[in-house]
Amino acid sequence: MRDSTQHRIAPELEPDPSHGPRSDEPESSQYWKSTSGYTYREMIRNRQEHGSRGYAQQEQLLTTLMLTEQRALSRPLDVLEFGCGFGRHAAYLSSLEGVRYHGYDFSEAMMEPLRSAPPVGLQPVEERLWSGPDALTAVGSRQFDIVFTVSVLIHNPPELLPGLLDTLGKLVRPGGLLCLVENKLVPVGVWDNGWHDGCWLHPYAELVPTGWDLHYGSGLMETHDLYVFKRHEGQRRRYFLLSAAERAREETREVTLESLQVQSLPRLREWTLQAGEALRGAGRTGDMRVSELKERLDVELQRSARRQRLLALSDELAQLRSESLEAPRPAASSAPTSPGHVVVTEGVVVDAPLDTRWAHPEPRLARLVHIFHQEWYGIRAASGYAPGHKIGITASRPLTAADHRRIVETCEALGARAVVFQGFSPNALEVVHMLRRVFGGALKLSCVWHGSTSQFHFDIELNSFSRLLALKAEGVLDGVACVKPQMHQLSPHIYPDVLLNFPPRVAPEDCRHRAPATRAALVPTPNNWWKNFYSNVSVAASLPRIDRVFVTSAFASSPEIPLRASIVNVGPLGRAELFHLIRESDVLLNVSLSECQPMTALEGMAHGVACLTGPISLGRLDEHPFQKMVQIAGTGALGDIRSAVSRVLELRDRAPDEYAQMLEDYTRILCADAVNRYLEFAQP
Repeated sequence: MRDSTQHRIAPELEPDPSHGPRSDEPESSQYWKSTSGYTYREMIRNRQEHGSRGYAQQEQLLTTLMLTEQRALSRPLDVLEFGCGFGRHAAYLSSLEGVRYHGYDFSEAMMEPLRSAPPVGLQPVEERLWSGPDALTAVGSRQFDIVFTVSVLIHNPPELLPGLLDTLGKLVRPGGLLCLVENKLVPVGVWDNGWHDGCWLHPYAELVPTGWDLHYGSGLMETHDLYVFKRHEGQRRRYFLLSAAERAREETREVTLESLQVQSLPRLREWTLQAGEALRGAGRTGDMRVSELKERLDVELQRSARRQRLLALSDELAQLRSESLEAPRPAASSAPTSPGHVVVTEGVVVDAPLDTRWAHPEPRLARLVHIFHQEWYGIRAASGYAPGHKIGITASRPLTAADHRRIVETCEALGARAVVFQGFSPNALEVVHMLRRVFGGALKLSCVWHGSTSQFHFDIELNSFSRLLALKAEGVLDGVACVKPQMHQLSPHIYPDVLLNFPPRVAPEDCRHRAPATRAALVPTPNNWWKNFYSNVSVAASLPRIDRVFVTSAFASSPEIPLRASIVNVGPLGRAELFHLIRESDVLLNVSLSECQPMTALEGMAHGVACLTGPISLGRLDEHPFQKMVQIAGTGALGDIRSAVSRVLELRDRAPDEYAQMLEDYTRILCADAVNRYLEFAQP
């Protein structure tokens, strides 16, 4: 028997009734009809925690294949997973740029987690998910660029395979691909074992229909092989070898069926040895069944204990409140643009449009959940642009037991592997303890501190930061990171690298790299001393290239200080309104005296508008020409600020292509580094 971690990834299919009477339905169908998707998801999670690498390899291969095909077609890619189950592959594929994921499964029980908490990119659900005994009936007349399965066909006996391949082929639109991530290649079909009430090894090379090519990929995954089927105009069956998922559309080296059969012999030999052991071992099938039932029982016990802890939230809430610290005010960099700018009507919001519309898709972070405070404008923006799911809590009032329950149930429904708290408050402290008590060590809990040591003159900031380090030392938190560099000098409990914020993801048409000059500048900061508000406004309003200066805070002018440009106070802005104003500006100014990673700079960069800042130490990015151009060492020196603004505007007018390329290259490097830091820090 092979290790069960190498088998089942998505539920198996009930056969099309046209392929035979109901009595021919695989015995394993009842297994999947009666298996809860929540239970099976927990089984997969446990296997991964115990070192099973096959799942990650499958996800990487499918991600590469989808993105490569989307780039080749240069249009949105319609994808159907045949046997989608609880949505393991939906969780990351639906977040890919230009990929429209769809899922089909015959088991409603297995699909329940996916239907109840679909990924952000899987909307509207009723048009993207289908179930029923027959895929062709459920899906209707729709066809797809890629139809794929993962460990689905192995749960159907050999006599059903020709009919199933015919069904899959009908779902592939002309020129599309049928991709099977299934068992290792064998020359003949054989019964493998009784895991999940039946597993077979199928000879896919022998099963290629007339008029199709098979591109066979071996060695791309430890536990499975890749089979890519493509139609051609002839009446032959052709065979090619794949060396990588990126080459799935290419006609690589053609081989013969006989040579593939020779390649398949090692897997058959392995099966022969296993079969011999099974014949020699008395009660081997019974042992296999007991092992499988024990795995399910362990998971059900874990889920039952979790539900009991969830029911006890109300009783524990009072105890947690006694441990709470004084409510901290938002850090300077995270405060709302103006008092009352953010109105919170719900204690908890999940994947709100404001927090997902501009997020970067990243499959490897699809099971990461960010928890932030709805009122803290800057931190909410930083959280909203990052990959992963979003839970917004309130900081303005205590959370209720129902709020806590919703957070826990959301993490459960999403299959979260890691939670990152963006910012810290008494409410966040309660949620940290709740998630740790309910999930134990199955969920990685970390926190990102968005402040700096200059804010420690506020006692509450110092106390909050100290509490975070204590939680890490006690093992309640798995990690603490900062967006200000070299904060690990304070404590060994701090992640040594600076965690990078993401810019918003905007459509290409919203980027104005090469647009005509508007002769306007924007200073979108609060009017306070550490934001250096008057310095930014005064410099911008004195430049001959600037006729208007937009500000979002009240500005008191003085007749003794002449300003060339007019000052336009637009007041507090929503996110979309702010982005529109950025596109109406030639330059942004945020040369503050104390700063971490200003969101204004990232938002401007995403829209093709440079933002002047003070020095921000970001490692290798400090050497990039764009960062050198926009950062000012002497944040209090008006002449230095004026020279830097003039330099940016001159380059933009003189060499718009060079200016655009500089911003695009910087954005690409920043986003790649930001993803890698999150992967290392949060480890979802």
